[in-house]
Amino acid sequence: MQSIEIRCKNCGKKLLKYEKRSTRKYKSPVKKCKKCGTRYADPRCCEMAIEGIPEDTFYIPSYVIFMIIGALILYRGIHLFSVHQIGTPDEIQWLLPSFFTLIGIVIVIGSIVEIIAIKSGLKAKKYEKLRKESEERLSDKSYVYILQDLGYKVPEKYL
Repeated sequence: MQSIEIRCKNCGKKLLKYEKRSTRKYKSPVKKCKKCGTRYADPRCCEMAIEGIPEDTFYIPSYVIFMIIGALILYRGIHLFSVHQIGTPDEIQWLLPSFFTLIGIVIVIGSIVEIIAIKSGLKAKKYEKLRKESEERLSDKSYVYILQDLGYKVPEKYL
């Protein structure tokens, strides 16, 4: 992964260092430098009212695939409990099967929870709440102009 580092344009203090990932935080991208107080836009954060929700957020088949992978890992972990010689000392024979079993359980349960959250509408409610908070922030014209000054692309309807 590519590591990204952001420094304050005014004082040069290191503000952020993070790995570029596809996940985004849905909150105000406007932050202040702790040293000099200069405002900057955090690229990890976004305004949901402007950028919207990623399309794959409510895609159930991806969670079904994760659940199947988790079930296969779980099966392998349970199967390894019956194998008496897996190339490790006798004192820690239980470690690898336990690890696989635990990881498999976590993936299966996590996938089931996400599918239930999508089907029941809980996930949609969460994102709707975040969108409303974003709309509230964008209703403040001074905040919109701060975003625009920091290089954030703000649609005309908020100006």
